[in-house]
Amino acid sequence: MGCVPFFKMRKIGKCERILGYRFKRKSLLKEALTHSSFAYENNLSSNERMEFLGDAVLEMVVSNILYRRYPKAAEGELTEKRASLVNGKHLASIAKKLSLGKFLFLGKGEEAQGGRELTSNLANGLEAIIGAIFLDGGLVPARRFIKRIIGTGSIYCSGGIH
Repeated sequence: MGCVPFFKMRKIGKCERILGYRFKRKSLLKEALTHSSFAYENNLSSNERMEFLGDAVLEMVVSNILYRRYPKAAEGELTEKRASLVNGKHLASIAKKLSLGKFLFLGKGEEAQGGRELTSNLANGLEAIIGAIFLDGGLVPARRFIKRIIGTGSIYCSGGIH
């Protein structure tokens, strides 16, 4: 991934503190925060591939938690519970509570159109961060992060996993 200006690098440290995870490879977090518009303008990699991976990790972790937590629940009920926890609107609300929008690297047009508050950008960014944590530290820290933001008693989530 190309160079991100120093003033934007300060965002990385602040973001790590809010996420509660310190990246060994900062480039993974930078990429996770890089919207395709910024990537295009600066010849960088965007967060789209990490979003793809993060979505899969999120679904797997939440599915596993629900499967274990609700041993008598039918498949349809588990699917419904999972969908309510991993949908874009819910993920965006978590991202807002984490103030994720202020850390996104957006292109000029996306910035001008209020891209920091768009549900899709926030949800996609959160999924990309999950993918980045998974790539940086593996499943254990990714699961820990997911449980913290979505799990029981989470300050970030009103729905939670009960």
